[in-house]
Amino acid sequence: MEIGPRFVLNPIRIFAGSFGGATLWENASYVSPNRTRSDAKRAKSATYVKRVKAQQEREIRKEAAQAPEDQLGDVFE
Repeated sequence: MEIGPRFVLNPIRIFAGSFGGATLWENASYVSPNRTRSDAKRAKSATYVKRVKAQQEREIRKEAAQAPEDQLGDVFE
């Protein structure tokens, strides 16, 4: 619903009374700002968790790829 050139209302619910009562209509496509912020934080934390997991896996691969100690390395010293 547009009231003016820069003022737009996005109704969430229409009640039977002034500020309460039975819900006559509800906007099913409405997403609350809290939900939007929560989803953004969850996505950001998922990238952090992914990066930490990759670092741990890299450390494991690094340890597994080390050459065993040469038993005859000090023969000519």
